[in-house]
Amino acid sequence: MYEKSKTKEVVVKLPKQFMSELTAHSNERIEENGEFIYVSTQRVTKNVYDSYHIREAMIKGYVEMSQINLSIACECSHAEYEAEHTTVQLVSGG
Repeated sequence: MYEKSKTKEVVVKLPKQFMSELTAHSNERIEENGEFIYVSTQRVTKNVYDSYHIREAMIKGYVEMSQINLSIACECSHAEYEAEHTTVQLVSGG
């Protein structure tokens, strides 16, 4: 799949919850050798990582959009008042 020169072996300590998520999303076999567990995690961690960052980006986007909507609403309320006032003046003839 990947050339040997393009891959690295990395040893990390993971919380048990993260390991259970890896095993739940992985169709691959997990090999235990004493204190070490070998898992092919490149694809799995990418999916978990991406879904977390997508959620964070969506939250940030909603916050930014709410600020834009508020400023538009504030600008439009003045225009709405002005239009209503003009309509009343035209109808009343004054």
